[in-house]
Amino acid sequence: MRFKKRYRVKITRWGHLYILITIIIALGAANTGNNLLYLLSSALLALMMVSGISSIINLTGLKVELSPPQEIFATHPAPFRVILRRRRWPLPPTLVGIRIRGQEAKGIIMGYHGKEETTVWLTFPHRGKAELSSIEVVSAFPLGFFTRSRKIEVNQELLVFPKPIPTPLKVGEGEGEGPYSPGKSRGLGDEILELRPYQEGDSLKRMDWKATARKGELIIRETANAQGNKLIVQVNKGAGDWEEALGRATYLILESTKRGMAVGLILPDKTLKPARGEKHLSTLLEALALA
Repeated sequence: MRFKKRYRVKITRWGHLYILITIIIALGAANTGNNLLYLLSSALLALMMVSGISSIINLTGLKVELSPPQEIFATHPAPFRVILRRRRWPLPPTLVGIRIRGQEAKGIIMGYHGKEETTVWLTFPHRGKAELSSIEVVSAFPLGFFTRSRKIEVNQELLVFPKPIPTPLKVGEGEGEGPYSPGKSRGLGDEILELRPYQEGDSLKRMDWKATARKGELIIRETANAQGNKLIVQVNKGAGDWEEALGRATYLILESTKRGMAVGLILPDKTLKPARGEKHLSTLLEALALA
């Protein structure tokens, strides 16, 4: 991240009053020739200059970091972690505000040393790729007469997943009907359906140690039961609203993953085999976001 060369200045209500008083005193000094008024107007102008320099030093001495959440869904507020750090010499406690995409965080009071952090909730209206171009740092330091802001280039690319739309999840024996089809019922029963290599997210309770020792790799027992089903989610174009279909598929994938199911996805141009784990879930959501 780096600061832009330009920054903006906004005069506060107290700043307007300060400037008015300074002008009145300066006019009085010019009309009367009173040396005391000249000295007073000069002191007020000098204070204004010192205030401007201090505020610039304060803003350029801040380092800002933005950390997005792991998952961002369209139309759902997402918490972004914002961290402020001092990069230069210590300054008195300063109230600093953060603006991102037109939304402003609560004021952060920066102390003499260390770092401070806050959370900004951002909402993205559409799925797919999104970009945060800049962060705006705002502060009225040191006197509150002027509010100065400066932008920091971020250029951070984000991926927004489809908005989950609640959809009934029906899991039963055999092949289901419709676009959301459950596969064979698998879980922790007695009847062994198959032995397969270990996948991320599998429970160690289903490890077949004899087969593992024989093959030299981790082997999992797939047993017949109603728990831990396999679900294949198929989304077809032309069967209705495409965005709604993606939203329903997103909901089904999230819900079935919470139940410990192995989930697969079939899109018009991509097929993902059923699997478990956080990494596979991210792959499924990315496919839906870019579909």
